[in-house]
Amino acid sequence: MPRLFLPRRLDQAWPRLGVAGDPLRTLLALQGNPTYISWWDDFLGAPTGTWPANAHWSYPADIGTGTQVVGITAAVGGTLTLTTDASGTGSAGQAVGLNWSGDGWAYFVARAQLNTLALSKFEIGLTDAVGDDGAVAVKATPTWTADNAALFCRDTTEDTAVTFMSVNATVASANTDWTGTFANGTYYIFEVVVGGPTSTTGDNCAGYINGALVASGAITGSAPLTPWFYVEELSASARTLTVDWAACIGRRP
Repeated sequence: MPRLFLPRRLDQAWPRLGVAGDPLRTLLALQGNPTYISWWDDFLGAPTGTWPANAHWSYPADIGTGTQVVGITAAVGGTLTLTTDASGTGSAGQAVGLNWSGDGWAYFVARAQLNTLALSKFEIGLTDAVGDDGAVAVKATPTWTADNAALFCRDTTEDTAVTFMSVNATVASANTDWTGTFANGTYYIFEVVVGGPTSTTGDNCAGYINGALVASGAITGSAPLTPWFYVEELSASARTLTVDWAACIGRRP
């Protein structure tokens, strides 16, 4: 039986958000606790309607170019799958809602995988819009569609690295490659922390993969943010981003 990985070893993650006391006890108390804005989804169930309108109404409409398929895949543990078409230009994305901000010291975590290392792009993290067809416009520059975001991006148009990136009021900030090895069909824990007591320009943000710091950057603390999952195909073959579970937690303003 593989060892259960606790994201960011929450004893370390929660002090970054300024939460006092036992962090695991705090986590257990979050759901329904009015002190925090908390969202958790294990993507369970076997919906028969259209995602999200009939099957999961609390989500905004998914986005994409082409005929994307986004929704719950009924499986052991449950997953959210985002699958492009095979047109060569297809994309698929899903947000949650603009309910968090750096001013609330938000913490995002997700367990996700990509089905292939071949020509593709993905984004996982926090961004400031629910309907952008990609928060990162050009990874190599970088240039952004989003005005404020902190997320992980891999785009084979540039290279094969997974990069922690942020943008602060349209000004690019973090842009650092993860030094680990990214494999297809393998789950990774992606974490993004925004805000904190040491904020200087905008608010601090930081990204972690499997508990290890990748980079820090800046983001505008007052900007509303949503959890974000997005994938593009860069050849005429479908690409699937699978999210096993995800959460976003922050202090209420």
